[in-house]
Amino acid sequence: MNFIQDIFVDSLNGFPIQQLPLFLFQLVVAGILGFAVQFLINKKTDNTTIKLGVLIAVTIAVLCAIAKYSLPFSVLAAAAILLFLKNNSQSKIETFGQFLLVAIGIGCGVGSVVLTAVGVIVVLLLIAFTPLKD
Repeated sequence: MNFIQDIFVDSLNGFPIQQLPLFLFQLVVAGILGFAVQFLINKKTDNTTIKLGVLIAVTIAVLCAIAKYSLPFSVLAAAAILLFLKNNSQSKIETFGQFLLVAIGIGCGVGSVVLTAVGVIVVLLLIAFTPLKD
């Protein structure tokens, strides 16, 4: 039994199993904040400017949580994210929304859930009370 447990612990790459509930909480908060950003920007622009906001925020949070313990993986993840989000025909609002989703994923993935939530709420209040023009 110890052998199987050692394999499982070694596969976590230094991540303690006691922090698994905290990791799941980080993913849930990233998803909620990603949905809020997507919903508000799409509502303000009257079309689907931001797509897959929850998926982008949660995926980046997972990648950042994994990358905390592996430098080569963090460089690979950053390159993959930049290639995935690269789109020449996008508007400034869409670029800002994607940047905000990436920031949410990074903030929640490294464990700064409260600071990320407060910052995103302030930005969402600014978006809600100011006009968005491209």
